[in-house]
Parts: sequence; C-alpha cells; structure tokens
Amino acid sequence: MHSVVVAKFVPWPPNSGDKRRTLGVVRALRAHGEVTVCAYAGQDEDVAGLEAEGVRVVAVPRGGPLPARLVDLALGLLRGQSLTSARFYSRALDAAVRDATARRADALVVEHVQLVPLARRSSAATTVLDMHNVESSLTDRYARSQRGVRRLVLAVEARLLRRLERRASASAGVVALASAGDADRLRDLVGSGARGADGRPVVDRLVVVPNAWDEPTPLPQATGPVVCFVALLSWAPNVDAAVWFAEQVWPLVRAERPDATLLLVGRNPAPAVRELAGPGLEVTGTVPDLTPSYARSALAVAPLRSGGGSRLKILEALAHARPVVSTTVGVEGLEDLVGRGVVVADEPAAMARELVDLLADPARRARLGEAGAAAVGDDHSWAAATRPLVQRISDDLGAQT
Repeated sequence: MHSVVVAKFVPWPPNSGDKRRTLGVVRALRAHGEVTVCAYAGQDEDVAGLEAEGVRVVAVPRGGPLPARLVDLALGLLRGQSLTSARFYSRALDAAVRDATARRADALVVEHVQLVPLARRSSAATTVLDMHNVESSLTDRYARSQRGVRRLVLAVEARLLRRLERRASASAGVVALASAGDADRLRDLVGSGARGADGRPVVDRLVVVPNAWDEPTPLPQATGPVVCFVALLSWAPNVDAAVWFAEQVWPLVRAERPDATLLLVGRNPAPAVRELAGPGLEVTGTVPDLTPSYARSALAVAPLRSGGGSRLKILEALAHARPVVSTTVGVEGLEDLVGRGVVVADEPAAMARELVDLLADPARRARLGEAGAAAVGDDHSWAAATRPLVQRISDDLGAQT
C-alpha cells in the first residue's frame, strides 16, 4: 500500500501532541508499504530524522513573500471557507500533494480537517481524514471562555468549521477520531441519515483511533514539591489552561505549600504565559528534552477548559510514572485512566486540594504513578491504537476493486 500523508508540520522531532499522533499514523502505514509525507517544515522540524525511518518527505516552508502569502490566504479562505483552514493553505503544498498522489497513491491521509482543501485534486484511490479534534467543538468551547470581539470571531469560526467538517466527512472514505466522545460529537453534527456522494452513510466511515504512547519509561520519584504542566504553550487552549491554573489554582496551593514550584514547560510560550513567571512559577520555554522536567516534578497537571480528542500530555506524564491532576475536559478520551494515575478535579479549590494532598503523600503518588505507567503500557500503545485504522483503509480499498 502506498500512502501519502499531508500534515501541518513534518512530524519529527515528535515534540508536540499533533506531531506524535501524525508520527504514530505514519509508522503504522509504513509497516504496510511506502509512505510519503507532505508538510510544512521550519526551524522546529527535522526532515532527515523522519527520512531515516524510511519515509519519503516533501517539505514546504511556511510563509514567504507577503504578496504570495496573501494570495494563499485568499485561496485558502475560498476553498476551505474557514479562517484556520486559510492559515494552513499554500499553493506549494497543494502542488506537492497533487504530485505525490499522482505517483500511484492508494490512500491520501489528511491530518486535521483544515487541510482538506489540499486534497481536492488528489488522485489517490481513497481519502482518509484524521481528525485530531472535532475542531468546531473545540473552537466553540474556547469561544465560551473568551469575551468581546475575540468571542464573536471564534463563534463565527466554529460555525464555519462545522460546515467544513460536514463536507469533509461526507467526501472521505474513512474518518478517524481520537475518542468515542469525538465520534459522538461528529455523529450529532452530520446527522444519522447523512450520506456521501457514493451513497454510503457518513456514520459508517467513522473509526476511533485513540491517542497513544510509546513504551513507558518510569522515573524515580521526585523529592521536591514541584508540579509541571507540559504542553505546546503557543496553542490557545493550552495558553488558556496555563493562565487559568496559574491565576486561580496555584495561589491556593502556594498558600499551604509556599515551598512549591510550578513548571510551565513547552515550545514557544505565548506572551500571556511568559508573563506568569515569578516566585514559585517557572516558564522554561522550549527544552531539548522533557525528561529532566519530569524527573524534577512530583506531579503533572492537565488543567484544560476546552479541547477535544485525547491528551497526549497525560499519557506522556504517566509513561514517566508521574500522577496527573486533570480537569474533566483534560481527561476526555482517557477516562479509563481515572484512578489509574489520573485524579480529576474541576474547581480551583478542589484541584488545589488534590495537589496539596498528593504533594504531602509520597506513598499515594508512587501508587498512582506505577498504575499510570502500567496502564499506558498495557492499554495505550500506538500499535493497538492504529490497527483499526489500517484495517479500515484496507477494507475501503478492497471495496473499490
């Protein structure tokens, strides 16, 4: 099977949840044949690292001269009819995908619904849409946490994304979602009776491909009262989570544990995140290796208030044997881990209480950390997660012969 994967960014190094999921899919497809990845690449991406795994990479730089970029934005808005879709459209990437699929491509796998406009001239036998999130739901949730003009713009974008998701789900041969909750949301969005141009019900195209992790690498327990939030700190829901946690929860923790330290760890922290740095709160920015941050931390948090899919940051922390205190939204798609490494609390006072209690109880932390690492290894491997996707693609191709 020859597969072409179009992604926002070359998924190497796998230093974000987006890249880790894309890499998991690429590796699963590579086990069954040739894979070509068409994606943007900048200073954070390493094309040679992915090529070393036997993957052909066609990398396109982001940006370019302003006149050309404005044309790309206009075309992206016209073809995707959403603001975020326009951001990720370029004629260069469009041409790369068209050329790659012209070379006897069986499957074109589109990572993120916003990249669907890049599939419109594909000659692949089938198109697979991998929805890392139900983006309209994510955007709608995030809009509700904002105010003024920003809330209005996000609400409009949520409506545009709903329309794009309906069209894309009807035209794809297979639609992968990261959680059963996202699958339910998409079913509600498209309607139980919706059918594509081929006459097949849209709901029959859906397959759940949960986020997963590599082999657990448990670390010894940390001795200091350090809590970490590891995330891509330029992504709006993570920025919102970091600011909310730092302003609403962390002062309550510090009131009882003035010796406690919060680490905000992740690439390209937004200005609103950088401004949080102060006594008992460190913003590390981009780090080459996350292991030292986890080694230093007794606990991790996932204080998200919006989002979709399932959280790779939770799997990563548990793989290092670090218990996670999460909101209900944060643990969506990974509910089986509640009590197996994850503790849930939504209100600031309740979350602070859990953190203070865990910092004071190393035996409970150890039990939760060990249970979390075991759960990741037993139930959340990429091999198991991607198996239904590969089978569904094979079935879809077989039905066409």
